[in-house]
Amino acid sequence: MNSKARSSWPYGFLLVFLTALALHASPGTDSKIDAGLMSRLADDDDAKAPFFVVFGERPDLTPAYRISNRQARAQFVARALQATANRSQAGVRGYLQGRRVAFTPFWIENKIYIPQGTLELARALAQRPEVVAILPEVVYTVPQPQPSSTIQSAEWNISKIRADRVWPTTKGGGIVVANIDTGVQFDHPALVRQYRGNIGSGFNHSGNWYDQTGVCGSVPCDNIGHGTHTMGTMVGDDGAGNQIGVAPEAKWVACKGCLNGNCYSSHLMACAQWIVSPGGAEPPHIVNNSWGGSGGNSWYESYVQSWVAAGILPAFSIGNSGPGCNTAGSPGDYAESFATGASDINDVIANFSSRGPSAFGGIKPNVTAPGVNVRSSYPTNTYATLNGTSLASPHSAGTTALVWAAAPSFVGNISGTEQIIRNSAVILTTTETCGGVPAGATPNNTYGYGRIDAFAAVSAATGGPPPNQPPTVTITGPANGSSFTCPAMVTFTGTANDPEQGDLTSFISWTDNGNGFGTGGGSVSKSYACTDAGSHNISATVVDAGGLSATDTISITIENSLLPAAPSNLTASVSGGAVTLMWQDNADNETGFKVQWKLKSSSVWSLIATTAFAPGVGGGVTYVDNNPGKGFWSYRVLATNSAGDSAPSNVVSVKIR
Repeated sequence: MNSKARSSWPYGFLLVFLTALALHASPGTDSKIDAGLMSRLADDDDAKAPFFVVFGERPDLTPAYRISNRQARAQFVARALQATANRSQAGVRGYLQGRRVAFTPFWIENKIYIPQGTLELARALAQRPEVVAILPEVVYTVPQPQPSSTIQSAEWNISKIRADRVWPTTKGGGIVVANIDTGVQFDHPALVRQYRGNIGSGFNHSGNWYDQTGVCGSVPCDNIGHGTHTMGTMVGDDGAGNQIGVAPEAKWVACKGCLNGNCYSSHLMACAQWIVSPGGAEPPHIVNNSWGGSGGNSWYESYVQSWVAAGILPAFSIGNSGPGCNTAGSPGDYAESFATGASDINDVIANFSSRGPSAFGGIKPNVTAPGVNVRSSYPTNTYATLNGTSLASPHSAGTTALVWAAAPSFVGNISGTEQIIRNSAVILTTTETCGGVPAGATPNNTYGYGRIDAFAAVSAATGGPPPNQPPTVTITGPANGSSFTCPAMVTFTGTANDPEQGDLTSFISWTDNGNGFGTGGGSVSKSYACTDAGSHNISATVVDAGGLSATDTISITIENSLLPAAPSNLTASVSGGAVTLMWQDNADNETGFKVQWKLKSSSVWSLIATTAFAPGVGGGVTYVDNNPGKGFWSYRVLATNSAGDSAPSNVVSVKIR
């Protein structure tokens, strides 16, 4: 930074207002841009970052639940999502193509991914009415491996959940599992026979493997080991004593969503889409996800909802952030996700296993399974013993494969299958009282409904009455991505139906970011003050008489109209050692401007001037800094008033010699 002290109002300045260029704009479009992303893009004049352009339109997928043919059901979901994306994204796709901006359109959620976006581009896209949000790329993680080589035949964890007791009846034949992970060593002795791409005379990887990361390409690989391990727990068996999998005759496919130990949201999104429509092949029945991040993040929820609509069971690890309460991670904390915590050989919860409740409301994890000292396949042609909830979730996925192989009437009935697995679990209680659940109660936010029991689940599925069909619920208003200026009273409407009970609309319960509100039913209203500004996840949930539930979720934004709009079109010129800044004032409620500067090589911005300015003037503004000193400087400007500061203007840089 300049060695000379800078006051908040330097002696050598000139401020001029050019009102003839007045142009008033709403701060609402900037509110569409994620605050963290805005900060990153407004940090330098050449700053770029990957981001997603989010569109509000979405199709009604509820008819999919009534389609009995599994492939036809998944095709309906894919086509409905594709048609919506093609229609609503057309304008933005043309805009980006015309400016030669690289992008990838997605349909699994109505989004476009831009790998290198600028602040100018983000703001231009945010002004389009069909765009409801601009979100950053996020990186998620998988745990590091701890190799071992002990052979135990049928592993303790397989016997613990009594999967081997099911094998005389079925080993999962006819069911296809998938994982989104670090990849899979497809020719591992414990996995090669179960790979759906193994056609006997060779291998066909098309429709059975996908790699958006580019690490492996068209042939499956695993550069970390984590995905090979989780797949082994689902289906592994080498026929020579290594009985490591819950459902060793199920087939597997895989998508590499994790570059290394990091999983980028664009890769995870591509995998979510491939799971529903894997290159023309039939989609898997079950997808395991042993990755995640901090809780309360709804970014992946629509993908999970689409899987459920397509009849694909979404298994997730709950996270390794225990033992504290309220540590359940996303996406495992979604109502639609079947999340598993980790226990040891004595059914004691692992210290690292995340506890609930969910930030979205409700008990989490749903169940627990072995996740301590779990031995499974590992590259190359070896075995490893690992700890983590990553290793617990594949037990739930494998148990689902056994249930669906033994009781085909449950295939695609996600809520009914989860109920079977929950209700047949070994009840485990705790002295922990997370979420206010009393000590000794079941379910609880430590073990969920208990440790899974595959034999009991299959017995319940095959020995009981025909499965109850789950209800459906749809939020009919407002539209997903709607924005409201505070203070506001927002009315939410929805409908719910059940195949056995008919109309359940009057039984809908509503939550806002996990907190219940209103009296319930098909129409509720909520008041939002300006202190509620920001994003809100609104969920409608209904439970039928058989205990099966359904949830629909939308996102709305509450905007604070008291904040001024950001300045724009900031330019800088140098003359005689002085820097002249000019910008467009877009607000009609600002009381002044804050001028910030920094060394271009620095990440720290400093305030050099706070102007006084009569609100409502608007137009073009000039500020002259006569005392910058030698250096390569960056400038930006914010409008301000008593409610706070606007987002920053664009950044300009000048060199003073």
